[in-house]
Amino acid sequence: MLVHILRDSPNNVFKDMTSYPWPARSPDLSPIEHVWTLGRQLQPSRDTGELTAQMQRLWQDLPQGVISDLIESMPRRISACIAARGGFTTY
Repeated sequence: MLVHILRDSPNNVFKDMTSYPWPARSPDLSPIEHVWTLGRQLQPSRDTGELTAQMQRLWQDLPQGVISDLIESMPRRISACIAARGGFTTY
């Protein structure tokens, strides 16, 4: 993780910041996982260009309400992750 790498740097720009443990690859704290789930519902792509175009359309067509809901879910996601001590949650 970038913060952990920079912590040992002689020119540590984060020296006055507190770092907290972050569950490794925790999808529970990553609202983007919801968008990837939507992406899995797309038709199979013939190549990476087509996949890129499909994902760009998905992002462009994503309703603002979905984005707002994902942002607003962060406090609940964080609380659930803390309660689970970094383990699995329902998110």
